[in-house]
Amino acid sequence: MWDKIKQFFRNKKKKTVERFNISQKQDDKIESNIENNINFLRTNLAQSSDLNFRKFYIGGHKEFKAEVVYFNGMIKTDVLQSKILEPLMFDIELNDENTDIKEQINNKLINLSIPLGKIQPTKKPEKCIEGILDGNAILLIDKLPQAFILNITAWSGRSVERPSNEASTRGPQVAFNESMQTTITMIRRRLKDNNLKVETLKIGERTNTDLSLIYINDIADKEVIKRIKQRLNKIEIDGVFDIGYINQLLADNWLSPFPQLRTTERPDRTVANLLEGKAVLVLDGTPFVGIAPITFIQFFQAPEDYYDQFYIGSALRTLRLVAAFLTISLPSIYISLVSFHHELIPWELAATISKTRQGVPFPSYLEALIMEISLELLRESGIRLPGAIGQTVGIVGGLILGQAAVDAGLVSPPMVIVVSLTAISSFIIPSFEAAIPLRLLRFPMMLLASMFSVYGLMVGWLLILIHLCSLESFGQPYFAPFAPIKVTDLKDSFIRIPLRLMGKRPTSILNQQEDRQDRGEDPNEN
Repeated sequence: MWDKIKQFFRNKKKKTVERFNISQKQDDKIESNIENNINFLRTNLAQSSDLNFRKFYIGGHKEFKAEVVYFNGMIKTDVLQSKILEPLMFDIELNDENTDIKEQINNKLINLSIPLGKIQPTKKPEKCIEGILDGNAILLIDKLPQAFILNITAWSGRSVERPSNEASTRGPQVAFNESMQTTITMIRRRLKDNNLKVETLKIGERTNTDLSLIYINDIADKEVIKRIKQRLNKIEIDGVFDIGYINQLLADNWLSPFPQLRTTERPDRTVANLLEGKAVLVLDGTPFVGIAPITFIQFFQAPEDYYDQFYIGSALRTLRLVAAFLTISLPSIYISLVSFHHELIPWELAATISKTRQGVPFPSYLEALIMEISLELLRESGIRLPGAIGQTVGIVGGLILGQAAVDAGLVSPPMVIVVSLTAISSFIIPSFEAAIPLRLLRFPMMLLASMFSVYGLMVGWLLILIHLCSLESFGQPYFAPFAPIKVTDLKDSFIRIPLRLMGKRPTSILNQQEDRQDRGEDPNEN
């Protein structure tokens, strides 16, 4: 019974014809009569005012009518005029009776020089509508039962810039932009491997957004790639506008606060993950790509870890893990010590804290809650405001608010220090998508500490670890190499060993090739 109810509410996968709301008044093939084809396009493209029908005659003869259909502003009109219309209107000779007009037109279209484009013949009406909506032009010729999709799109996009969300002191200083083709090109420029495979499909029943699945065919595990494809094919949604949509729809446990796919705007990080056997999802219209499958420890890895000496990378990575612990636990530790375990605080420090808390009308938990919420308000307002104003509001607002709260006796100075250290610790985490759930988790941890002291803090961490150990990313253990334990993968977890000793790919994510590199002879031997 329950299966029938779920089936009733589940949207069935629509066909291409239904997705574009195409009527069934015409057969599945382009007709020889150009008027019927034009009427079909007019009927199924919602009579849009920006839809252009450009009529002309092949070879200048009115008995050979042709028409180009496109949306204004979506194609290169100068290329259309000089490289397509003029050759077809003036370069085709129709006087020779022994020459078939269809053969002449086909030969002319094959020899057209269209920069950065191509011509794709089709006999399916739905392909014509799909091509127009993708920003192409459609060429229809009377007495010719086929159409030509002209790829002469003219998209205006942002140029390649420096990373804004994943800045680093070392390594490449370029980031992806909103063009999917540019993103794929940047990946291919760094990964010149003939086994690099790109598969493209449409996502969104109405937006029909291009999504590319990229992986190295002889490294990525076949079952993992198959599982990703199956989940992509099950997505039923009107439209997607960012890779975050895909991450949420593909997650194994959509109720978990932890991200189960990773996003990045850096080409070097993307290529590094491809070489480890992972897959990359590139969505047209967003500068971020998705990486799957992943493990939790990867959110604390930064590109500089591999560009510097191994002891520098290990020290910085350990610092980030400590910062993650402080982000979740520091306010809770302060609440449990001040409220329940005074004996654990050194006498001089306890006397100072007691003196500064005199006159504060709130208990430590409520005091911490007020400060943490105020901090989150300042952080969110700083993001939404324009750059220069946002920084000013964040700095000035934090200083003025904290000082005013202390002067008014609403909070104690130690609490301001604790909240400030917590905020600084959250900024150290290199992945913004992982820092957000860690910031949110400190609120239930504060509640547990205020109710059950340090025992509540221990229970909270136990629940977090149990949840992390139970998560999977496309069937791969999320908390590996710690649970299950992968001894060989610990070399690139909370520490990083020298690159010369990292000749094997991580086993936490399944792959087809164990060896990462040919270490060859030691150059220091001679």
